[in-house]
Amino acid sequence: MKTARLLSAALLAAAGFTLASCGPARGQSAQAEKTVTVAAARRATISITREYAARIHPRQEIVVSPKIAGRVATVRADVSQRVTRGAVLFTLESKDVEAQSRQAKAALESARANLTRTSDSSLSSQVIQAQGAVKQAQVQYDDAKDLYDRTTKLYNGGTASRQQMDGAKARFDGAGIALDTAEQNLALIQDKGGPQSTGLASTQVDQAQASLDLADSQLSNTVVSSPITGVVSARNIDPGELVSSAVPAFVVIDVSSVTAEASVEGDMVDTMRRGQAVEVSVDATGAVKRAGVVDTISPAADPRTQGYTVKIRIDNPGDGVRPGMFARVRFPVETREHVLVVPNSAVVSEAGVDSVLEVVEGVVKKAAVQIGISDDSVTEIVSGLDEGALVVTEGQSFLNDGEKVTITRAAE
Repeated sequence: MKTARLLSAALLAAAGFTLASCGPARGQSAQAEKTVTVAAARRATISITREYAARIHPRQEIVVSPKIAGRVATVRADVSQRVTRGAVLFTLESKDVEAQSRQAKAALESARANLTRTSDSSLSSQVIQAQGAVKQAQVQYDDAKDLYDRTTKLYNGGTASRQQMDGAKARFDGAGIALDTAEQNLALIQDKGGPQSTGLASTQVDQAQASLDLADSQLSNTVVSSPITGVVSARNIDPGELVSSAVPAFVVIDVSSVTAEASVEGDMVDTMRRGQAVEVSVDATGAVKRAGVVDTISPAADPRTQGYTVKIRIDNPGDGVRPGMFARVRFPVETREHVLVVPNSAVVSEAGVDSVLEVVEGVVKKAAVQIGISDDSVTEIVSGLDEGALVVTEGQSFLNDGEKVTITRAAE
């Protein structure tokens, strides 16, 4: 009996020790269970891009210079000021040009008056009057000549006095002079009204009008306006300075949209097209990615860099992107649509073998996969994984095949 009681006590003690040993082991196993973050394999479009550095340029950059030389009278704009098309930037002194304009206007009025005289209907009346004067002078000349001839015969016959002879001669000479004067006056009036005179007067009017137009143009050139709507980026003049067309007085830029210029290799040019959408990042404005459109592609390589210049147009609301900033442009190289993808962090490469850790009913299973192309966030899975499978994206360290895990949240 005593021996039986001792055996029973030993068995109970052994059982108690076994139970005590088993309890902590289960607790340690539960504590060892790891937590992981997972994401579902899904269908998506994936693109490979190639990145190039680019420099930002304004949409337009216009250097404004006066068309004529002169002294600056006023300056109406300054650097960083927004101006509209047609807004006055500066003016030149205009007294001399105004005087030239008045002189040209007076010359035009004179030429028009001369044309009116040579082509007026009253000229016909003047011609008729002159013709009548010639006829009258001719009659008087004929009478004087007849009298002179008769008096000469009488004088030679001794029946007329020397005084009568001199009177007839004076009358005859005066009639001749009056006839010559009347004929010359008629010829002058006829010449003034002839086709050549009218044409000459008309040409003089045209020349005077051209001189006035030039003077008015020079006068308008004393006011220099902005040719575009934009922002003044440079001002190089002050009131009182002498300027000419060789002086870049102002620079006005349009930054409502900007252009990123990049130099790319020949093999990339063949993959690009005008109007193609690309992604642009401007570091100076933060991490915001901007949509750009390929505007022009140079048909020839730069002999210095052997690269092809590609210009990408970027809308710039608020003028946040400024000329001179540096940008990064990503051109698509290859695009695949509706392919199975997982986050890049889910793919593990060991000894040249790619795999993912799939979670099935809380247990990790290592699955070898064949991968395709990758972008900044996801990798294409060609084979080895089904759509919707949960793969570990965080917490893979020291995680073994067959381990139980706890999923805390699913990655987006």
